[in-house]
Amino acid sequence: MERKHLIVITAVVVLLVGATYGYLEFNRGVAGTASMPVQEKVTAGELLADFQTDEAAANQRYVGMTEQVVQVSGTIRAMEPLGTGVTNVVLETGDDLAGIVCEFQDEEVPTDWRSGADVTIKGICTGLLMDVVLVRCVAVENK
Repeated sequence: MERKHLIVITAVVVLLVGATYGYLEFNRGVAGTASMPVQEKVTAGELLADFQTDEAAANQRYVGMTEQVVQVSGTIRAMEPLGTGVTNVVLETGDDLAGIVCEFQDEEVPTDWRSGADVTIKGICTGLLMDVVLVRCVAVENK
């Protein structure tokens, strides 16, 4: 009878450990961009030009196989609150038809940012749609 109890107790412990691990993994958030190392530093115009010149090479360089942080400097063309807790900050590129769209959580957008301000942003590059898109963006303090 003791062996049976030991097997049942072991099975229950293994099940509880597995369930706890699964719950924690399911509810784990994504890594904060602010704490991730920067892989590339470019201006908004350079980033767009790289994608327009050779999209495959730019994808390899800026998007990569794993998430990599790109730091982009430029001038704010527009700020577009989406009403879903997200604000898109669009950086000027010199091309009226394309920009760098930087997706911020509303609380991450500095309150003093306005159109025409020079800024530096870190984000995860997801590639070129009509604009180059960066997600999970954070502001970089200019020192």
